[in-house]
Amino acid sequence: MLKDIEKLTVLFQQLKSILEKENDSETLYIRNQLELGLHLIDEVLNSNNENKELEQLFSKLKEIYANINQPRVGLSDYFIWKDDYDERIEVNNDLDTIKESLTLIFQ
Repeated sequence: MLKDIEKLTVLFQQLKSILEKENDSETLYIRNQLELGLHLIDEVLNSNNENKELEQLFSKLKEIYANINQPRVGLSDYFIWKDDYDERIEVNNDLDTIKESLTLIFQ
């Protein structure tokens, strides 16, 4: 469980960083939810790390991801536009890799 939460920390940070670089107002809710998740992770990891707390944290992070991955308003349909084709492909591949990793962890 702890390893998954550590992976989630990195993935949430990477996703937040990508969205912040785009500075898209449509992703403000997603960025805020990612920040909440990171804050919750910090709180729990700085405590005793009891198994029950880790399980509750994992459930909350899963809920956060479900909320930000809603069709039409969330990550599921989010696409980053860049005028340069190669740059657009690269940044969206990075985004897709993070989303796939998050989905695998939460399955």
